[in-house]
Amino acid sequence: MNQSNESKNVCVIGMGNMGSTLAKALLVKGHNVTVWNRTVSKCESLGEAGATIAASAAVATASTETTVVCVSDHAASASVLQTDEVAVALRGKILVQLSTVTADESRDMGRWAEANGIAYLDGSILGYPQNVLSNDCTIIYSGPKSVFDAGEGMLSAMGGKPKLVGEAVGGAPTFDKTLYANHYGSMLAFFHGAAICHAAGFPLETYVEQVVAGGAGYKPRFGELLVNRSYDAAGAAMNIDAAAYDHVVRLTDELGLDATFSTAVATLFERAMADGLGEQGFAAMFKVLIKESA
Repeated sequence: MNQSNESKNVCVIGMGNMGSTLAKALLVKGHNVTVWNRTVSKCESLGEAGATIAASAAVATASTETTVVCVSDHAASASVLQTDEVAVALRGKILVQLSTVTADESRDMGRWAEANGIAYLDGSILGYPQNVLSNDCTIIYSGPKSVFDAGEGMLSAMGGKPKLVGEAVGGAPTFDKTLYANHYGSMLAFFHGAAICHAAGFPLETYVEQVVAGGAGYKPRFGELLVNRSYDAAGAAMNIDAAAYDHVVRLTDELGLDATFSTAVATLFERAMADGLGEQGFAAMFKVLIKESA
């Protein structure tokens, strides 16, 4: 593996919105960037910005020490990379997969890379193109730590916040789903509270003001409890929380709102009570979710 933190020669394959942005970010950080895309016209603006436009994927990968691929999906990625010419060009180098792929698809690419002597990382971009350009974007990676460490200088140029979440290939496209679960669950809870506020005739502005004022200060506290598996009822026992949420369920019904969300939460409380967790803290709901017996 020839890559080092000082390496400046990088190839980016895929000139969609994100791929072209990654290439721009690398250029801004002083890297020598080679780009390739099936539709050559999509490379022109990068060429004008100083990138080298390669005639083929094989030529692009042969001329650089690290290849970053950011195309639509696994099928597109495999069709570009898994050829004899590209395999030879990538041998002994680093391949960074930033396309939208599943964990299984990434593991498939990882097996191909290993068979061809290619160092492989997969990643998931936790932000938008503008975040990458503003150097305020976390990109999580999984794969051998030695490979991550060797390429960290280059990885830092893409968004500024590279993070290795595990050494098993396929880890990044799995880990990002944990963040999606938190984001969408939190947002649905926010919208559900807003729906109750609206239906009950209160100003949404007041609701938003109170939620924003409360922030997410509870997350560090509950996060520490989860990490330490500490479920003591320091504040209130979960049976108090369950009784409080029962009022939310009733009000949702009285106001004629969609009950899908409130019913789902109430069901979790019912399971917690049935598992004998009523005297423990709310963090013990984690036991319900991971199906750990009381």
